[in-house]
Amino acid sequence: MHVSAEIIWTIACVVLLFAEFLIPGLVVAFFGGGALVTALTTWLGLTKSIQGQLLVFLSASLLLLILLRRTLKNVFLGKLQSDGEPQDFNLEKGKVIPVVSAIIPGEPGGKVRYQGTLWDAIADESIPAGGMARITGQENLTLRVEPARREK
Repeated sequence: MHVSAEIIWTIACVVLLFAEFLIPGLVVAFFGGGALVTALTTWLGLTKSIQGQLLVFLSASLLLLILLRRTLKNVFLGKLQSDGEPQDFNLEKGKVIPVVSAIIPGEPGGKVRYQGTLWDAIADESIPAGGMARITGQENLTLRVEPARREK
């Protein structure tokens, strides 16, 4: 049974793309892209010799790596382009929520319940467990809160 070069390069592409899941860092996938380009050029008859195929593979892989890695890394890691301001996603500022574990300024361990989930919380004033807190912002995955005072 004879397997054509374009099939071998296509299989190499698939293997390299799956390897990206095992070896994170968004590098191996670009070699998979290079293998796909090589499979295409071989199928079109542009690269018949193994030397030509290897040259296309290395060139395409490096070119894809240089041109696309930074952009795709930001996309896959969830980084967003913004004006430099921190962004609060789906955060209901001003919402009053229950305090599950006491929040003590400067100490870890404060917890609140928000949208059905426990969140780490920080505040400039102590808030006892069982009390209520008002959301004022967010710092990474920690909610910034203040004591919820009853309105008169």
